[in-house]
Amino acid sequence: MKKSERQQHVRDILTQNDVQTQEELVTYLNKSGIQVTQATISRDIRDMQLIKLPSQNGGYHYALPPKKDENIKLRLARTLKESVKKMTSNATFIFLEVQPGSGPVIASLLNQLNSDDILGAISDDGSVLIVTNSVEGVENIKQLITTMRLE
Repeated sequence: MKKSERQQHVRDILTQNDVQTQEELVTYLNKSGIQVTQATISRDIRDMQLIKLPSQNGGYHYALPPKKDENIKLRLARTLKESVKKMTSNATFIFLEVQPGSGPVIASLLNQLNSDDILGAISDDGSVLIVTNSVEGVENIKQLITTMRLE
């Protein structure tokens, strides 16, 4: 089997299953009649630029990398809805407490918005700090986040 065909099978498996480990992925492929080793899957994961996202039932699962043309606001809305636990703010900062693992994704998407209200967003595994350019910027971004979480 060609590498491209195997990687298409991996994509199909990841869109239909919550795969948390390389060994699980090997098992799914073996059940499909595709014999692979963990080392091969490890290379495929790197080549395909797969990412790990928090699972709804705890832990992390493999996912396909974001499509470059996918709407950033839609991805941000989906991620905020699934991940934000708490939002607090002061004059020019907004602090988000988020599910472990989602901080970097949210910060990256916020920075990609290229909003005039956001100077930048930084994160660690479970939190995001959004720096705005004004008091009005804080209110605008808080409203944006609240709206996205409700959609």
